[in-house]
Amino acid sequence: MSAGRSRTAGPFLDKPTLVRAAADLADAEGWSTLTLSAVAAKVDRHVSSLYSHVDGLDDLRREVALLALDELAEQVWRAALGRSGADALGAIAVVYRDSFRAHRGRTAAINAFTGTDDPEFRARGARLAEPIRATLAGFGLEPGQVAVAHRVFSSSLRGLAQTEVHTATDRREADEALTQTVALFVTALESGTWPRLGPLP
Repeated sequence: MSAGRSRTAGPFLDKPTLVRAAADLADAEGWSTLTLSAVAAKVDRHVSSLYSHVDGLDDLRREVALLALDELAEQVWRAALGRSGADALGAIAVVYRDSFRAHRGRTAAINAFTGTDDPEFRARGARLAEPIRATLAGFGLEPGQVAVAHRVFSSSLRGLAQTEVHTATDRREADEALTQTVALFVTALESGTWPRLGPLP
């Protein structure tokens, strides 16, 4: 039997299959409900067999977050390919919205690990950020301005998604809010004037 694979009563189970099953379970049942016993039941294994692939629940959750980042990054790259300016920014926003709606567990996993010093998480986060930052730079922003705009844009998308989830916002209303948010950013970015503000009180 090859390293990293186990067999109990059913087909071979490898680590990528286990992590994807955990991510799917988090989407269906909620990130907070993700446990080793629940994942073991989903893949028809005893909990002890999962330790052939992960070092425990924290490690499994980390792997789900890494998978979610990879999947979202792939979608964002595809959305941005061949686009620029408002077209690219709108396409990226739609990818985020669709991902939040379809994969709430995966989204929660990313949010749970955002800000961590984990080098692998940061590296994959940088890959996700690259097409977004390239799009923002295309509006003529300097690197420091791109970093700020990226944080504000991403925070706005997360805020809209969380509002839709927690308040059961009508989808048409939520879509309009997203459209208006992107339009607001595009208007500001195309103005050619970076806002300057003194110290806040």
